[in-house]
Amino acid sequence: MHRELRSRAELREICLQALRSCEGFEQVDEILIQPRVTAAGGSNWTLAGFRPRVGNAALRGARGAIDQLRRSYELSAEPERPRDKPNS
Repeated sequence: MHRELRSRAELREICLQALRSCEGFEQVDEILIQPRVTAAGGSNWTLAGFRPRVGNAALRGARGAIDQLRRSYELSAEPERPRDKPNS
């Protein structure tokens, strides 16, 4: 299955737009996308959190939309950002 390759920022916006139409997600303004190791053919990312939090009933209701997003998009590999050095 072909998935469209997207950056974390692009994927975040796509997911926000799609999920805001689901009951319980209307006020969500932040989504945490987490890369994951995948088995052959599986998605290489997951939705790890929402702000504000959503209830379990809303998550169950949005399961189809989330599954469709994960089948449609692939998270691009992003270079690791250099970490700030502590002051010496």
